[in-house]
Amino acid sequence: FRSIRIQKGLSLEERPRMVSFYARASVRGKQYYWNTETADFARAERLALAWFQRLHRDEKKDTGSLTQAYEHYLSSISSGISTRNKRPLSIKRQQQNCRDKWSVLRDYLVGVEPHDITTKWLRAFVVKRQQAAEAKGGSLARSTLHKDLLFLRGVLRAAKEEGWIETLPEFPSLGPHQHNPRPWLEPDEWKTLQKAARARIKEPDQNPRARDQRAELYDFCLFMIHTCARVDECRRVKVSDCVVKTNPKGHYREYLEIRIHGKTGLRKSIGWSGAVTAYKRCVARRNLQPNDLLFSEHHRDGFRELLEAAGLRTDAEGRTRNLKSLRCSALAYRIIRNPRINLKLLALQ
Repeated sequence: FRSIRIQKGLSLEERPRMVSFYARASVRGKQYYWNTETADFARAERLALAWFQRLHRDEKKDTGSLTQAYEHYLSSISSGISTRNKRPLSIKRQQQNCRDKWSVLRDYLVGVEPHDITTKWLRAFVVKRQQAAEAKGGSLARSTLHKDLLFLRGVLRAAKEEGWIETLPEFPSLGPHQHNPRPWLEPDEWKTLQKAARARIKEPDQNPRARDQRAELYDFCLFMIHTCARVDECRRVKVSDCVVKTNPKGHYREYLEIRIHGKTGLRKSIGWSGAVTAYKRCVARRNLQPNDLLFSEHHRDGFRELLEAAGLRTDAEGRTRNLKSLRCSALAYRIIRNPRINLKLLALQ
């Protein structure tokens, strides 16, 4: 028995007691054998090459590309097959996340077919993603890599459902999750931040636009603290979503009933008196109409400047604060105020 390699994936075999050469091919992980029916090596080589090319053409007809698998994955999200218990808004957001992830990873998937993605390929992919981030002077969070692998798993699952691959590869482990709690503001730090915000609004010799931005930033912070809403949820709030009501029991204090468009769908939230104050000031400042957004800007940069001015940019352990720190601070204040609070109801805020 003698095997003669013609090219990658193709060889000719000279078998005992056989007059003609046998061709052996490996195409997309499958083994094929064919009798060339000739003892002439040159002729057997030509026939084997032609047969090898036909095998590749036939396999391409039956095997979808990674782009097709992605399109099937996206359509399964659209039809709700993979998101049966999701709300419409959540499905829409998942579709957009899928498109965004595809645009980010497309350069890593050029020329890659579903059957090419193996455990070894996935390990190399993780290394390339990390090296690309380091080359730009940054780093890639473990959660980002986890989302990358989840996206690839979804695409490969769509390819498997179409019959283009038989099994899913084993996905590499990214190691233990690093504990990274969100830094919050202690109650006295929140008071310090409010004083700094009010002082910045009253600073002399600043243009009216800067003063209005600082005033709206202060109201944005109040609104987040007194509603426990997320940053993007506050940014989506319209004037028509808010209704000022009065609690008839006891002190007749006003509160704000808000219709919030959150990442899990539409929900009703109750804002404390500070939210009412912020709401009224925002409406009066820009003479807002019912369909207008309550807040006109993101205030990401303005809040960072406010934290630096108040000396609260980092917490005692060196963790950096940002706008998202206000939500966890608001939740903590509710627990501090009422340790017996219903945590399930608080989680729905």
